[in-house]
Amino acid sequence: MAEAAQNSAVPQLKIVIPNKHSEKLVGILHETGSAEIVILCHGFRASKDETTMVNLAFALENEGISSFRFDFAENG
Repeated sequence: MAEAAQNSAVPQLKIVIPNKHSEKLVGILHETGSAEIVILCHGFRASKDETTMVNLAFALENEGISSFRFDFAENG
């Protein structure tokens, strides 16, 4: 599933990936059209929506690099 996010200079898509345990990995793809992509993984007890993760995604976006920030299943 993918859903467009609001208020971004580049398209952002909400991506939901189910695993075999019926858990969901939920993430935001910042799609700049670059050949490279950076996978942003947060630490324990954090989330993809924390200021540091969002700012890092936007900094990469400003450099023309796509990124995917996500929450691990059962976390975030």
